[in-house]
Amino acid sequence: MQEGITALHAAAEKGHQRTVALLLENGAEVDRKTAEGRAALYIAAKRGHVEVVKSLLEHGGDIETNRKNGRTAIVIASKKGNVEVVKYLAGRGANLEACRNDRCTPLYYAAKKGHVEVAQFLIDSTAALEASSIDGTTPLMIAAQKGRPVMVEVLIDRGANVEACRKDGCTALYLAAKMGQLRIVKLLLEHGANADARDTILGITPLAVAAIEGHLEVVKHLLANAHASFTSTNQVR
Repeated sequence: MQEGITALHAAAEKGHQRTVALLLENGAEVDRKTAEGRAALYIAAKRGHVEVVKSLLEHGGDIETNRKNGRTAIVIASKKGNVEVVKYLAGRGANLEACRNDRCTPLYYAAKKGHVEVAQFLIDSTAALEASSIDGTTPLMIAAQKGRPVMVEVLIDRGANVEACRKDGCTALYLAAKMGQLRIVKLLLEHGANADARDTILGITPLAVAAIEGHLEVVKHLLANAHASFTSTNQVR
């Protein structure tokens, strides 16, 4: 058992709502954290136990309690795809822009993991489409990089900027090309992504990075459909 785990933490993790309620009624500390900084609310949200989440909040749990890295209950629920927990937490006023120390929001994690229903709910609840991580990666970029075509389509349909770029100049198209995500490359081009956008490190294009990584089908598609540039502004070493 992990250090600092109480009966409340254990019951919350297993989803035993009645036990959780009984413990709270008998003086259990609702916001007490384990040695790793996990409160019972965080644990229940991670596991998708919405009834336990309800009990904890009804007994005064802090909806914004977070781990040492800054991750709150709605962030972890979004990452795990626990849509009912996300909906309940949002309904209780959880911060939709809550983020870890690396500035990754609930929508960022939903996009990264491909949890479409969670992402759609967050967007409908006015979560920021362009909220970016510490290096400037947006939900669209991470979805493109991780190979989540349905998520990419949803984000674009909801208005995500296909030309947004990270601090190093990489766009969603660049990241998809680098990872060999042909279906996503096609989607982004269909929605007007610039095939000649270059990173700011080597000055290379999506075509060049796809060639460097050996993604033949991506190279073929960029050549045939985007009149993409071969050239870089710097010598690739």
